[in-house]
Amino acid sequence: MDIPGEKLVIRLWETLAEKGIGSLLTPWQTLREGRARIEVRRQELLMLAQAERDAADLRAGRKQLSPDGTQALAAPASVLQDACFRIEPVLDFGSVANAGATIAALESARGEINRSKAVLFAEEELVRDPQEPAERKVDEDWLHSWQENAGRVSAEDLQRLWGSVLAGEVKCPGKYSLRTLDFLRTISKEEADLFSTLARYVISGRVMKGPSAYLEARGIDVSLLLRMQNLGLLSGVESIGLSTIFKTSIEGRFRTVFVSHNKALIAEHEEAAKRLELEVYLLTDVGKQVLDLGKFAADIEYLQLVGRSIAQQGFTVRLADWIPVSEVEGRFVNPQPIDHGGATSEA
Repeated sequence: MDIPGEKLVIRLWETLAEKGIGSLLTPWQTLREGRARIEVRRQELLMLAQAERDAADLRAGRKQLSPDGTQALAAPASVLQDACFRIEPVLDFGSVANAGATIAALESARGEINRSKAVLFAEEELVRDPQEPAERKVDEDWLHSWQENAGRVSAEDLQRLWGSVLAGEVKCPGKYSLRTLDFLRTISKEEADLFSTLARYVISGRVMKGPSAYLEARGIDVSLLLRMQNLGLLSGVESIGLSTIFKTSIEGRFRTVFVSHNKALIAEHEEAAKRLELEVYLLTDVGKQVLDLGKFAADIEYLQLVGRSIAQQGFTVRLADWIPVSEVEGRFVNPQPIDHGGATSEA
């Protein structure tokens, strides 16, 4: 493999092989060195699609599961000749046992297919990432929980979500807690959509209370905030926000960078001892981890309003593009000043 994320992809498959996960895909991994990755992936997807069709045939009764595990076309239904002479019901234990074995096989196959698809989505994400693998390995209990949860979902968007979770954990073991996995297992689509609405307005793990009218006009009202708090994603709503004091992140002068997805606000002051105070709602640890799984674009107008409130405290504020360079670091480029009226102007 000659791909940007080669080392991470290798770590992924080493982790899965060690724990016996992704057995449907294992035979294809030996071909990856000799074939183009895109061709191998196409073959894997075709194989999984055929497995799904076979499972559907078994479920519908078009095929039967033989004792040796193979499948055969079901015999056409026939009427028993002595059916009209029977009055008492008859329980065919052989049929019950066969039906039970078929159901168990179908559930096992369904889980393996779902997990395999999530694994392919994880590989798709890692293959573009040149980051070096961490020395620490994925925790066995974590991987077992992931295996169970990923096996339950058949919708592609959820399989992609669990693939992202696996990819993130392979890159940085310990990134997603077991509590976060349990939360993702139980969250509804409606709740996920509500969190996505809130996510655009998260800045460095916080929702700034300042532009409250602007937030309410976009559906971020108290009822939504309380619901997010009840889900364990947000805190500080019952106290109508928390006051956070920010100090400088560098020596010699004040500078603090607030990151919101693809944008950043840079607050600066000549006095290093200067303190910046803002009223905020805080994302919980689970909330931060769930936020990290999505791809959101910052609301520029909202950032300008927040920047204006910071500038009114005597700080110089700039709005810039944010480029991540690792899991915990990044750099800002193309900074533009924000004046006290909230508008940006050319530097």
